[in-house]
Amino acid sequence: MTAIFKPEGQQFRATEHAGGPWSPDMLQGSATTALMTRDIDRLATESGFAVRRLTFDLWRPAGLRVFQTTTELLRDGRKAKTAQVRLMDGETEIGRCTALLTAPSGESPVDPFARPATIDKTPETGAAPAAFAQKWSRYFQNVSVRLIEGALEKPGPAAAWMRLDAPLVEGEPNTPLLQAVQAADFSSGVAQIVDMRNWTFINPEISLYFFRPPESEWILIRAATRVGTNGAGLTVATLSDLKGPFAEVMQAMSFERRDAERAQAS
Repeated sequence: MTAIFKPEGQQFRATEHAGGPWSPDMLQGSATTALMTRDIDRLATESGFAVRRLTFDLWRPAGLRVFQTTTELLRDGRKAKTAQVRLMDGETEIGRCTALLTAPSGESPVDPFARPATIDKTPETGAAPAAFAQKWSRYFQNVSVRLIEGALEKPGPAAAWMRLDAPLVEGEPNTPLLQAVQAADFSSGVAQIVDMRNWTFINPEISLYFFRPPESEWILIRAATRVGTNGAGLTVATLSDLKGPFAEVMQAMSFERRDAERAQAS
């Protein structure tokens, strides 16, 4: 299976499988965020620290080009580290990830109000989305989806298991953290609440807060979207693996009505 990116020395060339929903020649947001996460994943493994927060600022559309990442440790503390990864298209910065990592402690307190962390609907119990919905983007065609609540083609809250089947980078396995980040970008799509023939919506940023590391390749997204004023919105999602919830996601949304001529043509 063709990978999303192919390594070329210290750079990564996007393949046609990286194409997103708004144009097949532009990167899917999941590909962008996951490629930056790759550096953070390695830093966490080498340092023994846990990833606690990932905030992605997506500044510019990215074509199917050759990219490189640069990593800088902004704070190297005994209990917390802050790192920054920049995604570069030549001299142009496409996006940035700021990561918080913390040192593990010996134990955690008991939460007397916590609900049992159980998963009653596994991927095997879910249903595949409608065929046309799976063609949302070239990238999405490489993602296995199993719906357990709602529907991708209908507005409203929904819940779906997702797994990227193609390697993000050729020759490398997709780690649970990469799977979690690439799935998180679909939160707003899973919980879309507008007719996409009449509206476009983007998330220029996304933040993930982890309270434990993900442990499986399948990631469950349970998402809902709110709409505010002046085109603003907010998507909130919980991510779970086969053992239960492990992270919360927030996406700042921006809605814009399509012009009448384009809406009618679609």
